[in-house]
Order: sequence, then C-alpha cells, then structure tokens
Amino acid sequence: MVYSGGGGSLRAVRAPHQAMLQTIYCLLALFMCGASWGAERSVCDVIETAGGGEIRGAVLRRGADGSVDVAVQRDWLAAHAPEAAAALAAEERPQARQVREQLQQRITRRIEELPESKTRSLALLRRELVRVEAELAADAGDTPADAGPQQPEQTQFALLRIAAKRVRRIRAAEPAAQNVARWAWGERLKDVEQRSAADLGAELVTRGIDPAQEPPHLGDRLPPLPQDQREWQARLALIDDALSVPVAFQGTGNLLVRTDNAEPGMTALLPLLTQMLGGGNPPTPTAPGAAGRPDWLESARSQASQEGHFRATRLHLDPVGGKVKVESVFVVKMDDGAWETIWRDEQVLSTADAPAGTAERIQADPQVGPLLEAARGLGLADAATLKQAVGLGAATLAAQSRCDSRFNGFRSDFARRLDGPPLRWDNR
Repeated sequence: MVYSGGGGSLRAVRAPHQAMLQTIYCLLALFMCGASWGAERSVCDVIETAGGGEIRGAVLRRGADGSVDVAVQRDWLAAHAPEAAAALAAEERPQARQVREQLQQRITRRIEELPESKTRSLALLRRELVRVEAELAADAGDTPADAGPQQPEQTQFALLRIAAKRVRRIRAAEPAAQNVARWAWGERLKDVEQRSAADLGAELVTRGIDPAQEPPHLGDRLPPLPQDQREWQARLALIDDALSVPVAFQGTGNLLVRTDNAEPGMTALLPLLTQMLGGGNPPTPTAPGAAGRPDWLESARSQASQEGHFRATRLHLDPVGGKVKVESVFVVKMDDGAWETIWRDEQVLSTADAPAGTAERIQADPQVGPLLEAARGLGLADAATLKQAVGLGAATLAAQSRCDSRFNGFRSDFARRLDGPPLRWDNR
C-alpha cells in the first residue's frame, strides 16, 4: 500500500500486486531486536509526511528508491487514517487466502518428501498443516468466526509502504525505547504510540513485567506473509537444522573440520592451543571481509551438499592484543545449486571479557587439560604462555557462546510457524 495526499491527510493508493508482496515480506524485523530499557524516550518511529501528517509505528526497511516500510497497529491506523486502514484490509484478505493455499500445498509436498525417520520435522509440518487448513476453513465461513484463528483484518499489526516523495522526515526511536514498545504492544497497552517509554515501563512493572528483559515475539499478530521459493527453502533448512542433527563446521583460516556432534568451541580451540603451546603461532587470520564469497566455506559446501545447509564458524586470534574474533554463518543451498548465506554474526572479545569459570572449564576438558599438562611438564611453555593460551581459549569459548545464542534465537524465530515472520538476507 503506497500513501499519498496533502494537507496532513493520507489516502491509500493501490500498489501493484508484486510491490505489495515485497512490502509484506519485511514486516517483522522490528520484533527480533532486543534492547535494554531506557527512560524518557519516544517508543515509536515517527514518519513526518510531506503533506504535514505523520505515521507512528516502527520503520522496518528503507528501500533503495527512498520508500519506507513501517509497521503500525491497526487500531492506531483506523483512528488516524480510516480510509487507508479500510483499503489495506480489503487488499489483504484475498492475498492472505492465496498465501494459505500456497502454504498448504508446500507443506503437503514436504510431508510426502520426508522419510518417516524425520519424526520431529514431520510432527511440526503436520501440526502446521492442521492450522493452515483450519484457517482456510474459517476464512471460507465453514466454521464459526470465534472457533478459528484471527482473520487477516483482525491482526494487531499492518505494514505500510510510504512513497519516497511523501517522506519529509523520520524521527527514529531509541533502541531501548523500541524494546519497551514491543512489551507494550505485546500486552496491548492503550495509546502506546502517544506515550513515553517511562510511562509505559511503569505500567508494565505494575503487571509484573521487567521491560529490560527480552520482549515477546509478535509474529502471530500478523496476517499470513507471502514468501518466494528461496525464502521457503531457507525456512525449511532452519527447521531441519533445529529438529535434526545439525550440520556444523569449525576451524581457523581456510581450514574447517566437520563437528556435527562436538561440543561447541572446543574442536576449533584444540589446534590453536596446540600451536601456541608447541612454540608455533596461530594461523594468520584472513582479513575480515576480504572475499565476497569466502574461500573458507568451499570445503563445507562440498561436504554438506547432500544436506543442503550447514553452519560454519571460524576463529581469528590476536595473541598480542589478547583478543579473539569468532565469525559464524548459516548457509543454504538453493534449487539452482547456488549457496546463500542467510545469517551471519561476529563476536570480538578480549581475555578480560571471558565469564568467571571459563578458564577452569578449559583446564578440565578431557582433551585440552592433558595438552596443558604436557606442555607444562615438558617445558614447552612457561607460566605466562600457559596463562595467555588459557585466557585466549576462555575468550574464544565466550565469543562462541554468544554466537550460538544469537543463532539459536534467530533459528527459533523462523521455526515457530511456516508463514512468518518474513525471512530476509542480503538486502532482499
């Protein structure tokens, strides 16, 4: 939906169908970004329009053409732009049915493709098929209105695309305030768009909610979202990774080792410590961002060709600076044979950043512990070198743990249901 108008008013202009689909794809980025709670901040992004009006919600994407996608509560939209709200609801309903019908077909095909040994994946697919079929029946009027899921026009949030020429200014909310907004929207507090973070936070506290904690996921507050084949494949890969044995690689430089069932971090840590304690130096890390399609993933792509997806993690150590960088990606093979990185993360920590007890965990590891003792007993490393090695190892495990936590959260977001939230990567 594109908005135009003057004199402070907004009117809905029907956009081409494909443009509408692309708009809806990007809706939920807002709802997967955590932040700490701050006070006295506006919780919403405010988009001032050229005609003098404004839209309050959350900016999710700024297009290359200057357009802006913003998530808004339907109640706010109905109160401030009723014509636009009605037009949006009318356009969404037939599209929502098309999305559900396509999803029904895709799930059915996927169930037929999977072997019965994939019990957990099949259970999710069958559960989702039941949900989608119930929603289709409700939409067709085959069940009572109060017996099925919400209809598209009843969802809490909608997405608007504002044409570039209509955007005069964007006043972005602070990340901390956005966190409060997610809690407030999740609790359906009144007048969220008009209130301060401090005011909303105080009301949340009276409900026993700490606004500094991770807010709820609001994906079920959206209408069904269209997705192309690439997005569908990426979503299935995430589900397979979550519900089957993960395909994983760890290493340094361009050398990766498959570690599907190994303890995270330790497999890649062992050769590094071996080199340091043996008098050598850790492998020289590849310069960050040196390659558009990193060579370090070639061996992983080859080994994971049958599974069609993998997660790879490599380490960059800086012994002199006492720092370590952990780089992690999740890669999916598409129908055309191309591999696409749909998630990536980097964590940089110093030896001082490692949580208490991490060094002790390394020393107690059945593989690393004997290596440290041998180096000490054979005089291969003095006390300072041993301390440095353990410190870097502790920083590595802590950075790896952060990457793991971020990936697990990302994967969980997209494995909850098969029609949302929208999955985007590489500026799609």
